[in-house]
Amino acid sequence: AKAFAHNLTANYRDAYGLFGCCAILYNHESPRRGTGFVTRKITRGAASISLGLAGELHLGNLVSRRDWGHAADYVQAMALMLRHVAPDDYVVASGFTHSIEELLQVAFATVGINDWTPYVVEDPALIRPAEPDLLCGDATKARDVLGWTPTYSFEQLVAEMVRADLAELGGH
Repeated sequence: AKAFAHNLTANYRDAYGLFGCCAILYNHESPRRGTGFVTRKITRGAASISLGLAGELHLGNLVSRRDWGHAADYVQAMALMLRHVAPDDYVVASGFTHSIEELLQVAFATVGINDWTPYVVEDPALIRPAEPDLLCGDATKARDVLGWTPTYSFEQLVAEMVRADLAELGGH
């Protein structure tokens, strides 16, 4: 459906002069992300463990690497696309990858736990065999044409998500 919409937009742009833009958005995260996604599963897990509400966190592949960026940055990129003089298609991504282990390190450090390893269980049943180990985007065109660059660091993003989970769970 996403590929069809992308191609349909390009077709109408080319055939009828429609001002239509498409963006391939790499993982865009925020405290609003659903808890079924690994980022929120980890931030919620770290918050829960720090508050004594949970004892462990079950995860799949810990070495998997993703290009995670803040949703607010990606919304800014989309706004720039729509304000640009000419419609076009862009990739929106941070251009950096981080592993699940790095995400765990930042999330647990945010709640004052320096060693996450006693709390995390690597569960083979949660490994997705069809998932690629590495996903990284190249937002060079968005940077060069639109002047867009992400403003949130990975560490800021994860810490914000953990703090939101703490607040939601009744912690600090």
